[in-house]
Amino acid sequence: MKSDPLAREVLDACHALAVYGLGSVIGGHVSVRVPGERRYWTNALDRAFEEMTIDDIFLLDFGSEDVGEGRDVSPGIGFHPGIYDLRPDVNAIVHTHGFWVTAQSAFGRPPRVYHNLATYFYEKTAIAPDDEIESIAPALRDEDVAIVIPWHGAITVGSTMGEAASRHVTFDYVAKLDVTLSPTDAPVMTPDILEHIQILLGKADYLEKTWALMQRRAARALVNGTIQPQTLA
Repeated sequence: MKSDPLAREVLDACHALAVYGLGSVIGGHVSVRVPGERRYWTNALDRAFEEMTIDDIFLLDFGSEDVGEGRDVSPGIGFHPGIYDLRPDVNAIVHTHGFWVTAQSAFGRPPRVYHNLATYFYEKTAIAPDDEIESIAPALRDEDVAIVIPWHGAITVGSTMGEAASRHVTFDYVAKLDVTLSPTDAPVMTPDILEHIQILLGKADYLEKTWALMQRRAARALVNGTIQPQTLA
């Protein structure tokens, strides 16, 4: 069963996110929907992303959190099937407690547009009312690609694993800018510039290229043994 290419997608995303410093603590989860079924692949709770092997990836039914084998998934995993039920266009989900996305989540608002990459999330970021599992998925609107969970972390979604994962590292970068620049007088992008940049990025295949970069870096890190534990800071 774990030879399923979808299980491999989850593992590859875990390793790629780890290279970007988003997998060094317990608690993040990645998933991919099984097409045409009420099932999805996701990762175990007791390993950081950088430690994952194919044996740490499990197939779950919607509504079930029992993977057997004496292993657990996150107690917060329930928002994954909740999102899949709500958004048929979403086939992959990434959630982390990365330092910058978590710091930004304390603002309880979408990231401010301090850079062209932030336009990916402008008016496309939902805010969960709290971190109760039942309240997270309903906060997601049809056009949203990210959810901020106040004082917790962030979620990104995509039609593919590459889209969800590349959005997540991009959101992390945007969050770092927000946390760093918000205390200053730095101006945010004006609406006319924002609209122009959104059109420009729409022609650039940025997310696809970012996912390819993530995979290359993860492959090199695995070969070189350089995916290493990181500190919370």
